[in-house]
Amino acid sequence: MKITAAVLVITLFGLQKTDLLSKENETSSRFRAESSAYVIHGRDAWTYVTENRSFHFVEVLGDSGNYEAELLLEETYHNEHTDGIEGTRGNAAVKAWTLKPGRQRHLRWSLQQDGNEGEMHGRLFRVLAWGCCDMPTVSSYYSALTGKRLYISNSDLLEIRGPGNGPLAMRYLAFGYSGMSKLSEPPRLQYGTDEKVAQSFLVLSARQYYDAPQMFVSTAKELEKSIDLSSSP
Repeated sequence: MKITAAVLVITLFGLQKTDLLSKENETSSRFRAESSAYVIHGRDAWTYVTENRSFHFVEVLGDSGNYEAELLLEETYHNEHTDGIEGTRGNAAVKAWTLKPGRQRHLRWSLQQDGNEGEMHGRLFRVLAWGCCDMPTVSSYYSALTGKRLYISNSDLLEIRGPGNGPLAMRYLAFGYSGMSKLSEPPRLQYGTDEKVAQSFLVLSARQYYDAPQMFVSTAKELEKSIDLSSSP
């Protein structure tokens, strides 16, 4: 009799543990994306088309340095290249969904613009439009928290770290032309945070767009792409 009781207790405990594990491992709704590649057969040339869709989970920091938001990024990049025509035409579309336990996902922001690829950059999302021939590459930076477009640059952002911790200690510099449709305009120099542009200037120069502007920061003779001024008065 004792042996039978022991077996029953073990069996019941095993069932209870299995039930708890099934609840802990319960999955939320699955998000699906489909990519495609095809060729358009024209009379004089072929056009090669790729449409890549993907999902990425990202954790975005708040001002205090703690995680403020868990986002699901839904990214779509449509690129076309035609024989005999230089460059790749592209369109980028990104949606950011806010995820909270036990709730349906909520669309936080979306963007769509000319571009060939994208990536996270701290609390910024970067869309790149590839350069071609003498056209410079254009990087557009958006706030990952609001989806607001902030910076335009022909190279990586310069980063300047000041006193304090977390995102509030960072400042950014951007410099460049806004895109192929605005090459007749002077390049723009921008300075600010990952939430807003504090100052913006047009830089007048005899240089042309095909001489893509470069920028550096320095406290001495060496040119750097980032600088730490956290201990400087």
